[in-house]
Amino acid sequence: MMRQEAAFLFAGLTSGLGTVIAARAWPTLFPIFFVCGVGPLFFAAVFTAIVFTGSRPHLSPGWWRVVAGVCVCMGAYLFAFFTFIFVAGDSGVPASTDPNRFGADVWIGLLAAALVAAACIEFLVYVLTGKWSNPFLLRLAAAGVVSVLVTFVADRAGHYYWTFYGILLPVGESLFCWLIGAQIWRSSPQA
Repeated sequence: MMRQEAAFLFAGLTSGLGTVIAARAWPTLFPIFFVCGVGPLFFAAVFTAIVFTGSRPHLSPGWWRVVAGVCVCMGAYLFAFFTFIFVAGDSGVPASTDPNRFGADVWIGLLAAALVAAACIEFLVYVLTGKWSNPFLLRLAAAGVVSVLVTFVADRAGHYYWTFYGILLPVGESLFCWLIGAQIWRSSPQA
């Protein structure tokens, strides 16, 4: 792993942990923050890593891409969230009474949401760099599946509400951010 990729990984981990810490501090605002705040916070982590690693020359020109990137990140979380709700609710298996218990419907919904999030994050990289990469899309999809699996394993140790979110968001965001950095640095003609 290159130093730049490690910086992206750390930025994503920080974003995920920041989301969980904010949600723990203000639990009544968590649903609103989850829908409206996670995307911009994730983009802030990506942008911070871009600035910190000197990745700006690897991006396509235009500050409009920054605004579009924030919008894509907000849309990605909303789209993944609604995909989870729709797919889990319409999966044809008995509904879980508690999403933290990882019933079959939660598995199916989370996996569908992870695939949608992966496609949206690849679209974010396309907005920033002007390049689409199917191999990195597959890596993002695998990262989404890994984050769901890690969350499931951690949740098996203890069924706590914050174990579910406290693992899913930091692991998922750190892996996605790391892959964004890898794609920016490896697909650039300057690399």
